[in-house]
Amino acid sequence: MFTKSTYLFLCLSTNVLGHGYVREYTFDGVGYVSYLPYDRPDFTQPPESIARFLGNGINPLKDPLDISITCGKDAYPAPKMANVTAGSTFMVQWNEWPHTGPIYTYMARCPNGQDCSDFSGTSGDHWFKIEEHGIIEYDSTSGLAWAAQKMYDADNTWNITIPPCIAPGPYIIRHETMAIQDSDEPGGAQFYPQCSQVWVSGGVEPTVEPTLVSLPGDIQPDDPGVLFDRKAALESGEYTCP
Repeated sequence: MFTKSTYLFLCLSTNVLGHGYVREYTFDGVGYVSYLPYDRPDFTQPPESIARFLGNGINPLKDPLDISITCGKDAYPAPKMANVTAGSTFMVQWNEWPHTGPIYTYMARCPNGQDCSDFSGTSGDHWFKIEEHGIIEYDSTSGLAWAAQKMYDADNTWNITIPPCIAPGPYIIRHETMAIQDSDEPGGAQFYPQCSQVWVSGGVEPTVEPTLVSLPGDIQPDDPGVLFDRKAALESGEYTCP
């Protein structure tokens, strides 16, 4: 069950042990190595990739109202951008994911219209959600499962579709998983935001603009998808993504 809507696109005529991070993105058949905290254990070297710096490395964030929730601790613009076609599906490859929980993805258009070099996305309403998956009907034999189970069974990969009706230009994609093993306690949910930079081509202007939200702001510590009983949610099949 979802109460927060994702962007409904309407086209003009003419969808380390215990922790994890995205290792690679694949856009339009081209692979882009992400920021790899294992390869930079002091967390000081800038990522030579499309992925923004992860100052917290492989570790989660716990406060959704902290400025780090946008793209990670000490995140700053990456030097590269990936080319992606509107309406295409891209893949993220996690290093591992031993937890259970939902998966969701936001995008934000970089305001200067040229690149994302001067855009943090940490203030103001810039973000719109393009997917969210909480409890899913996994298959006919296993029944209901958390979205992260599907990712785990697919060798830690997840596919996401760029909206087909989206203005061309530079964007940040914010992909996130949550670890919910302690979600029944205040501050127990763990957030793993991952931000990458892309240039979207081939889209058409939407007739209905998305509702923009702020990050931090859109996810609250007491949201029913952040502070909740995970076992009861899975048993009932009732869950609201943050």
